[in-house]
Amino acid sequence: MQDITFIDGGSLPTPEGITREWVKTAAENRDEDEKLFSMVREVFRRKIDVGVHVPTYPQFRDMIGQFLDIIKDEKNCYEPYVLKEENAKILELEIIDEVAKQYREETGETLEVRVCVAGPTDLYLQAFGATGYADAYHILALDIEDFIKQAFVAAKNFKIKVIALDEPSLGINDKIQFSDADIVSALTVVSAYARKQGADMEIHLHSPLKYKLVCETPINVIGFEYAATPSYLSLLDKKVLENSNTFIRLGVSRTDISSLIGIVNETYGVNAWKEKEYMQKIVTDLETPEVIKKRLESAYSVLGDRIKYASPDCGLAFWPDQELAFKLLENTAKGINEFNAEKKKQEE
Repeated sequence: MQDITFIDGGSLPTPEGITREWVKTAAENRDEDEKLFSMVREVFRRKIDVGVHVPTYPQFRDMIGQFLDIIKDEKNCYEPYVLKEENAKILELEIIDEVAKQYREETGETLEVRVCVAGPTDLYLQAFGATGYADAYHILALDIEDFIKQAFVAAKNFKIKVIALDEPSLGINDKIQFSDADIVSALTVVSAYARKQGADMEIHLHSPLKYKLVCETPINVIGFEYAATPSYLSLLDKKVLENSNTFIRLGVSRTDISSLIGIVNETYGVNAWKEKEYMQKIVTDLETPEVIKKRLESAYSVLGDRIKYASPDCGLAFWPDQELAFKLLENTAKGINEFNAEKKKQEE
C-alpha cells in the first residue's frame, strides 16, 4: 500500500494583531513586503514543522477575491476578463520559494507543495451571478489555467505535487445554470496543463454529489468533507473511481468550528467563546489523533487505495487563533502517520 499523504486546506487564522484586511491591502499595494513576507514564511515553515507532508501556501486572503481582483483589473487584461498570462501570479508562491530553498539546503530534498486556486464555477457565480453565459465561464477557466501555468514558473525551489481547484458550489448551489457539458469543458480547460506537468489535479467539493461529472475530466483527485459528514462516503462508487483512475482526498478532521464549539458548550455547560480555555477541548477531547485515525480506517475499509490524500475537511481561516489551528494540523498528522505505520506493519 502507498502511504496516504497529509495535505492541508491552505487557509489559517491571521497572527494576533494582523487582520485579513491588512493582508489584502499589503498584498495589493506591496508597501509592507517585509512584514507580509516574514509572516507568510513563518506560517509556512510551521506547517512543515507540525507534520504536513505536502503543505499549501498560507492563505490569508479571500479565495475568490484573490483571483477575481486580478482578473477584473483592466490593466492586467487584453480585454475585459481576458487575462494576460504574465499577470496571473500568486504572490504567496514567490514568498514561500525562499523557505523551500532553505528546506532543500537543510534536508537535501525538494519540498513538495500544494497550490490552491479558485475554481471557474465559484469565480463565475461571484462575478456574474446566476445568469449562464457559457463564453464568460470559458474565459474564466482560461484565466485560471494561466494562474496554474504561472504557478509552475514560480516553483523554482519546490515541486508542485498538487494543484487544487476550490469549487464548493458544485453539488450544493442550485443557482448554477450551466449544462453538465459546459462544466466538464471548463474543468477540462483548467486541469489539462497541471496533469501534463505530472502534478495531481484535485477538486475540493464540500459534497461529492457531482463526482461522476468530475470523473469525465483530467482531474484525478476529488476532495470532500468526510469528517463532518461521514454519510458522503455512501455517494461514491469505488468502481467508478477505479474505471476513471480517480483518487480521493479525504477530510479526516473536522473544521466546522461553530459546531465543534457547540459540542464543547453542551458537554461542559460553558460558553467557550467567553471561557476560552475550553476551546482546547476541541483538540484534546474531540479531534484527537485517535479519532482521526479511526475515521481514516473506516473510510479505507470502503475505498481502500482510492484514498491518496487526507486533510482537515476545509481551511481553518475562521478558527479562533493560530495555536488551535496548528494543534489540529498536528493531531491530523499524527492520526495519518499512525494509520500509515499500522498498515505497513500489517503488510509485513
